Amino acid sequence: MEIKDETETNLVNLRRTIYLTIMSSVDFEEAGHKLLKIKLEPGQEMELCIMLLERCSQERTFMRYYGLLGQRFYMINKIHQENFEKCFVQQYSMIHRLG
Repeated sequence: MEIKDETETNLVNLRRTIYLTIMSSVDFEEAGHKLLKIKLEPGQEMELCIMLLERCSQERTFMRYYGLLGQRFYMINKIHQENFEKCFVQQYSMIHRLG
């Protein structure tokens, strides 16, 4: 018998770890190194992209920190490239709700 956790505890813990790592880092390079050390299971890479976009969208003005961090991950791995592209398409399709 296989037990399946549907409470998404692992997802909540992953999001908390990503958030605390981003917020506790001095600069984007430190955040990038710390985030790369987090062992993501296959399929969890998308959550990192979502978290970066959410953090960026919650700021009143553009912060280079998030842009540079996103750029670094975009350039590192093709999986991140595809995930960022999916995130942007999804966000753009919902942009009318922000007005």
